[in-house]
Amino acid sequence: MGYMKKLIALIVFSFLFTIASPASAREGSIDLTSSSVSCKGISLFQSGSYRIFGRCDGLVYPHETTYNKYVLWGKTIARGELIRIGAVEAGYFSGNIASPFGDMVITAETDNLVRKPSDKVVVSGKLTVFDFDKSKVTISTTTTTTPAASTAPTGMTVQDTTSKVTAATSTAGSVIGRILTSLLVIILVIVGIAIGASLIFRNRGSVSH
Repeated sequence: MGYMKKLIALIVFSFLFTIASPASAREGSIDLTSSSVSCKGISLFQSGSYRIFGRCDGLVYPHETTYNKYVLWGKTIARGELIRIGAVEAGYFSGNIASPFGDMVITAETDNLVRKPSDKVVVSGKLTVFDFDKSKVTISTTTTTTPAASTAPTGMTVQDTTSKVTAATSTAGSVIGRILTSLLVIILVIVGIAIGASLIFRNRGSVSH
């Protein structure tokens, strides 16, 4: 009976561990910085453990005569223990850690395979967890500003157009008036000639009788 309870508990634990999403795991960016050393990296949850890899700039080889190796450590969240992740070689580091962690340090060591860190801490930092919350995604909008038209030039343009239209209208009216006057004069002349001719023909008719 006790065996069955343990088996059921193990199955439940395995199920909960399996369905845990990467967001609940300690996936994120790694940043370790001091006055002379800077390390950047990333942590990804793969196959039940955390895959760590990155690069350091500013490490001096060797750190001291006997301490000529560098090792990266992760501090577990549950117990606060420093767990070895991997060696830092030629400025690059990579390794695995099974337990969730937060703070990280790089120490100078005499051997890459040490189990406990020395007191020679070279640089320290922490893991910043990725935020996969889609509700925080914002859509940026681009606003295009149209320059406002200058009031003064617009007013001048309108006035100039109006004066031109007025001048053109006046000119057209003057020309039409001259044409009508000329036509009226011609009509009057023709009418006068017709009346004169009619009177002449009447006078000749009276003389012949």
